[in-house]
Amino acid sequence: MKLLSIFLAIFVSTIVVISGQNPRVTVTEGNLVGKTVQFSENQFINVTKNVDMFLGVPFASPPTRFAPPEPMTPWEGDRNATEFSPACQQVPQPLFYPVTSEDCLYLNVYTPSLKPSGIPVMVWIHGGGFSTGTVMDYEYYGVPLVAVGDVIVVTINYRLAIFAQFSTEDEESPGNYGMLDQVAALEWVYNNIEAFGGDKNRITIFGESAGSASVSFHLVSKLSRQFFNQAIYQSGTVFSPWAFKDDPVAELEKAQELGREIGCEDTVSSSALVSCLRNADAVELSTAADKVYESQYPVTLDGFFLDDSPTNVYKMGDFANVPILIGFNKDEGTLIPFASFPAYVGSPTPPPINRTYFEGVVKQILTNYGKDDEIVYDAVLQEYIDWTMADDPESDYFQSWVNFGTDSDFACPSDFVMRRHVEAGGTVYKYYMTHAPSKSILAYGDQFPSSPWLGAGHAEDLTFVWGQPFIDELYHIHGHNLTDEENALSVKFMQFWTNFAKSGDPSKSSVGGEAGVGEDSWPLYTIPELKHKELSLDLGEGRAVLARQCRFWNEYIPDLEAFAKTIDEDEQEWRESYDDWKDEMTDWQKAFEDYQQLPTCN
Repeated sequence: MKLLSIFLAIFVSTIVVISGQNPRVTVTEGNLVGKTVQFSENQFINVTKNVDMFLGVPFASPPTRFAPPEPMTPWEGDRNATEFSPACQQVPQPLFYPVTSEDCLYLNVYTPSLKPSGIPVMVWIHGGGFSTGTVMDYEYYGVPLVAVGDVIVVTINYRLAIFAQFSTEDEESPGNYGMLDQVAALEWVYNNIEAFGGDKNRITIFGESAGSASVSFHLVSKLSRQFFNQAIYQSGTVFSPWAFKDDPVAELEKAQELGREIGCEDTVSSSALVSCLRNADAVELSTAADKVYESQYPVTLDGFFLDDSPTNVYKMGDFANVPILIGFNKDEGTLIPFASFPAYVGSPTPPPINRTYFEGVVKQILTNYGKDDEIVYDAVLQEYIDWTMADDPESDYFQSWVNFGTDSDFACPSDFVMRRHVEAGGTVYKYYMTHAPSKSILAYGDQFPSSPWLGAGHAEDLTFVWGQPFIDELYHIHGHNLTDEENALSVKFMQFWTNFAKSGDPSKSSVGGEAGVGEDSWPLYTIPELKHKELSLDLGEGRAVLARQCRFWNEYIPDLEAFAKTIDEDEQEWRESYDDWKDEMTDWQKAFEDYQQLPTCN
């Protein structure tokens, strides 16, 4: 039976290279020669379609380390665009990314064959915590999306980790190079997509996790806005606490510590430090940086890509209020326990978490995010400890940890963005993925078996958005063993996403077309209705999901922090007055002692 199911999976979904067909386009820098594949699926999608692919297309020159991207030099003759380019340099992960390079500023273009014209474009920005990942493999293979939606799909690489974010907090190395790479890629697509049959005035940017936060940053940065018209956020925004940090003193200290770790003689002079680190071995540098930066590489305020904080930009209403589709998954917070307890990978049950461990985790995470006021910590514990079982020392706090991570990192930063866009008159569609896949996207063969306790966890939406059940090349990873209902759900995901790119409404396949009904309907997110589409096997609708929790994070906690700051300022003023009083008292005491030494009349 198992062999039969495998045979059927391979039979109904095939992607075959068509020999002798080499599509050609002319872009700004020269001619590109790609390849054509035939995608055929006759059970869930019922489509046979040719797709042209142009892989490993340079959108910038090989970058100089710790410098902004530069335009690509034109080439002569035809350039082969039939193979993926390397992943960007990152901490070595031979199992996932065996080939990495600093020369990595390339993109892939997937387009319907037969020379379309004026069709919508979707530009994908991958996730990975700004430190890992690539689009140069089959995880983000655009063929199923193109076949289902008749859109053009572009996937882009960008610099990662220390190569993206190293900053000396001055003009020598201001940082945000990965974001500038993304801007360069968006500009290249805008200037060249018509050669592939795309409409440069109908570009939707979309991404997941750090890629979703990147999408959000492009709605804030003035450098990016002219290069797209719509956006899709999947689990992350500029307000996710891991996405942005404005602490120039800490950044400079880490830069200098990295220099010492590498063995640079001069870590005080920015120019000397940058020069030294530019000559360091890439693997040695990335490994040392991961130790110093603790694998955290948030976007910073550089005065160029970002000239103000996202909070101030949104407060002033100075963001690109384009139509957005935005959402998150029910169990996003299982990601950190998954990474923290490798012994439980593949286990049918999650790691047991006691109250002491949970409280320590909350304290550490809040400190990492700059929320280290004791009053904030106490409030978070009050919110997330289950007080009905708090007196039992055997109580398990795993779900409290999951809820804390889901709400603070993903759900409520998304809620904040949705509300601001609606208040500014924008168009917003919200999703909430509750389906827990029968096999997790984080599973990887025998090395990382599936963990059912991940639920509808972080990144699980990717399997469905990218039609991964229909990509033969992923068979060795995901096994093509999702259920028939899940395969059908993947088709719905792809239709919703490409519909939004085509019409600005995930329920309509064209501008002015009829809205979907039943499971194909999708409510507009408005205030106070707060409706969302539930992405599950039932494809229903809901409202006000996690509204109380997001009121806590988006309104109560900021008010509490402002109050704590006022207390701190009052206390500091009191301490300064007290110190002045003590100095005066010391002077008075000395004068009094001197007086006592004077001769007196008997």
